[in-house]
Amino acid sequence: MKILISLLSMALLFTSCNFLKLVDRKQEKRFSREGIVLHKFIDDSGTHAVHYSNNGKPKLMMLHGYGASGISQYFRTSIQLNESYDLILPDLLYCGKSIGDSLDYSIGAQVRHIKTILDSLLINESITVVGNSYGGIVAAYFAENYPLLVSKLVIYDSPVNNYSMAYADSLAQAMQVPSVKELLSPTTICENRKSLDLIFHDQPYIPRFLRRQMIKYGSIPARQAQLQLLDYLMANEEKFNGHYFNWHMPVYICWGEYDVLIPMSTCDAIIARYKIPKERVHIFHDAAHAVNVEYPKEFVTYVKSVMHQ
Repeated sequence: MKILISLLSMALLFTSCNFLKLVDRKQEKRFSREGIVLHKFIDDSGTHAVHYSNNGKPKLMMLHGYGASGISQYFRTSIQLNESYDLILPDLLYCGKSIGDSLDYSIGAQVRHIKTILDSLLINESITVVGNSYGGIVAAYFAENYPLLVSKLVIYDSPVNNYSMAYADSLAQAMQVPSVKELLSPTTICENRKSLDLIFHDQPYIPRFLRRQMIKYGSIPARQAQLQLLDYLMANEEKFNGHYFNWHMPVYICWGEYDVLIPMSTCDAIIARYKIPKERVHIFHDAAHAVNVEYPKEFVTYVKSVMHQ
């Protein structure tokens, strides 16, 4: 909350500019001081971007959720985790600084994107992978396709393959929003507020001008491409839900008790379907969909506990 207050104070001085760019530059500078650098390169499939540190420590890759980026979602927790681990924070395709060129919006394209990034960093060892929400789906398939590269898989408030878009749309309609698309990619202040109600158990105060900037500079520029990611999931829902993952590494589950977007019933279904031992399940109380943002210290403690097992 201290960081939020300081950012809002700064925003009052720059109400006419792109505040999100200011925040991004501030975060990039802090990452650089901490030894977490941006690596960006282009190939035939697009622009690949990742923040990473390389100090010979155990490696931890964290994949962000829909519409976010590595730095925007994991900034606070990364600063603390970087003290003990080498971090790998990719921007998924069509998110953050990664831009797809092939018009391939599939999960398979995201998995190949992650593998391309790891190859570019010369990483061929087994690492711990954490995936939140949409990033959890990518992490699940990456772990299945490249088992020798994943020592532990952490599913963090992610549908994996136990979800119904009909539920998502009914949730949106209950919140008086036309569909889940408006919740995940809001275009109005009202939709932004309702979207963040899903992300946070206790949504912080955000002034209207800052919400407008979040929509103008954060949501709208990438909206059409990111909606294609969602359309792909919707078109392949039956295929995804029918798939059974053949994971060969320990799988951990962490979840926000009050997550409404990906509810506890989904968590319970994943645990039952893959027979996850109860000692590998951690429920964060008084949290919703983005535990690492609401409770960064608790999230860091949890990740460290997984890394030490």
